[in-house]
Amino acid sequence: MLHRTLTVTIALALLAGAALAAPAAAQEVFPARPVRLIVSFPPGGGVDAVARLFADKMSPMLGQPVVVENRGGASGTIAGKQVATASPDGYSVLVASNSMLVATVMNPRSGLDIARELQAIASTAPQAVIVVARPDIPAASLKELIALARTRPLNYGSPGVGSVPHLVIEHLFTTIENARMEHIPFPGAAQALTGALGGQIEVAVVTLPPAVAQVAAGKLKGIAVTTPARAAALPEVPTTTEAGYPNVVVTVWNGFFVPAKTPKAIADKLGETILAVAAMPDVKQRLGQLGFEPTSTAGEQFQRDVVTELKTWAEIVEKAGIKAQ
Repeated sequence: MLHRTLTVTIALALLAGAALAAPAAAQEVFPARPVRLIVSFPPGGGVDAVARLFADKMSPMLGQPVVVENRGGASGTIAGKQVATASPDGYSVLVASNSMLVATVMNPRSGLDIARELQAIASTAPQAVIVVARPDIPAASLKELIALARTRPLNYGSPGVGSVPHLVIEHLFTTIENARMEHIPFPGAAQALTGALGGQIEVAVVTLPPAVAQVAAGKLKGIAVTTPARAAALPEVPTTTEAGYPNVVVTVWNGFFVPAKTPKAIADKLGETILAVAAMPDVKQRLGQLGFEPTSTAGEQFQRDVVTELKTWAEIVEKAGIKAQ
């Protein structure tokens, strides 16, 4: 009788253990459903282009669909808050640029604490900022554009208040040259370029990739790019260094983030997948054609870069006297 009781007890214990182990084993399988890339700008801009290119490649590697959702607005903080408050399970991944950092520096009450609430997992495809003008604007260089702004009112559009292009032009015009242009913010780079093409604004300051086709076709005039060397996609456009502003050298990264409490194994898997995509020859070629630099940074280094950049942008914002609108 005792033997039978022990046998039954052991069997029940094994069954109970198996039942408890089943959910744990199921939790270890990632991903088990579609992964969402939450993009911080509307369709048509540089961040959106990178997200869609990477989503297509990530899907077969992860064995699940990777879908892109655009949540533009507030220079990335709307999308940032959505991901920061999402379940930390790896199924919500933010794709944003430095503009999100600037926006939180400019508006400490934005409700997003990047360093505390988000975990950086990879950075890819940095891009230049480009200053473009309508063909009828009588300026072909930065010096001429600044001189023109001193003789008559000029306006410019950017992808939003606190975006990196906004900071670049304000730093150049206000801090360095003590000149002014009226700022007209748009939801994204594509919308700002449409505004210039349609005559709503005279100058646009945006990330390079969305502007490549319009400048190459002569519909907009390339004034300068902010990278150390000329962009391969638009080699005829001079750099800010060539224009006499060696301290105005800026690139805009495309960063991937997950909620801060995401398990390390999941964050690492996503980061490694993103870096593997970035290393594919066809992806590098496509990024170059679009105007991106085909380079990438791993999560731990990128996290350190984010912390450093937050301090740098805080100094620039203070010197330029820019306030959230």
